[in-house]
Amino acid sequence: MSCSTFKVSVGIPIFGLAFTSSNQLIMGGGGGAGRSGVKNKLSSYKVDVRRKDLEEDATFQFEAGEDAPMCLDAHPTKPFVVTGVNSSVENMSEGQKTINTLSSTKQEDFQRVVRFSQDGTLVATGTTDGKVHVFRYPEFELLSEPMIVSTEDEVLDVDFNLEKEKLTCCLKDGLKLINLRGKNVGQVVQTISTKSIVKNQKTQFRAFRYGRGYTKDFGFAIVNGVTKPGSYVVKYDAYSFEQLKVVNIGAKPVTAISLSQDGSILAFATADLSITLMNAQTLKVLYKLKDAHSFPITSIAISPDRLLLASASADSTCCIVSLPLQFNNLSTVNPIFTVLLALSIAGFLLLVLTVLDLDAYFEEKLALSKAVVTDVNAIVPATTTAIESIVETIISKAPIITSVIKDEL
Repeated sequence: MSCSTFKVSVGIPIFGLAFTSSNQLIMGGGGGAGRSGVKNKLSSYKVDVRRKDLEEDATFQFEAGEDAPMCLDAHPTKPFVVTGVNSSVENMSEGQKTINTLSSTKQEDFQRVVRFSQDGTLVATGTTDGKVHVFRYPEFELLSEPMIVSTEDEVLDVDFNLEKEKLTCCLKDGLKLINLRGKNVGQVVQTISTKSIVKNQKTQFRAFRYGRGYTKDFGFAIVNGVTKPGSYVVKYDAYSFEQLKVVNIGAKPVTAISLSQDGSILAFATADLSITLMNAQTLKVLYKLKDAHSFPITSIAISPDRLLLASASADSTCCIVSLPLQFNNLSTVNPIFTVLLALSIAGFLLLVLTVLDLDAYFEEKLALSKAVVTDVNAIVPATTTAIESIVETIISKAPIITSVIKDEL
């Protein structure tokens, strides 16, 4: 299956992107805190598929001394975005809408990831110095004290389970599950190692996402090979973390992943500059785009209506892929496809009832059904015969309508 694609230059290296609930595309990036001459900013775009272009609606430019936005996430239902930026001390002390999530004094440390819970009431951040913060949204009140999940490793990814009872933190050497309820709030209650994932090969975790919608009972981890090149997607039980399935993705490491809002499509980018879409239930490949960018892909996202995929790179470009309403080998159905089908059926029935006068027909059949059958040998028409005769009447009286419907189907 082929998908329509186009690529647009956005003028700055992009490190994070996301779709809002209204399908606006938000991108963040820039030249960093140095004096490179490349601005650091967040921009909102409307995707114009017909013109194959991005229309910039709004831009927020960061002040001098601030770093580029390194990660971002959009609220699942409201027009809000959270982003991680290394700010100057002066700006942090004066800012009214900024939250300090990094206590490290090392210039190389930064906020690696930020993630909303599926209902948008919690926000989690992970930093390169191994710390995790969880906030209530929109108050930005800490749910617990900052959690140190590692003193030697960076937090690569975070995600909340559906019930918001656990936060899974992705480190290179393991997945750490943090309790978010009860007396043990903020404590690591389970650790998943990479040792048993691929036999006779050392691997490292790269990302983790809890399923949603069709895949709400599962979790998906991405691991990259260390001793041998390659990457894998691992499917877990979302509650017991029993390993259910391991599928080889390819020979190159994964650099970015995204899961559609309905949980049916898993998308990932690899170091060979390609993008692959996979059925999240069966882990079968649906579509692959080669050479999407000229530099490694930093971020990818799927729109809430599941009709667009966007990817971005340090090469200052954004690639847009138009997705079909329904993939041939995707077992789940796009909600938009379901709505269109329902509207088509309703329109056909309304047209039939408007054009044809069926009242007289049904009155005649009703009168016959009320007649008393005195002959014991009389043949009483079966229900299916009556239904078939109604269908034949509709077809005979509306040949044009049925012809149109058949052509459309």
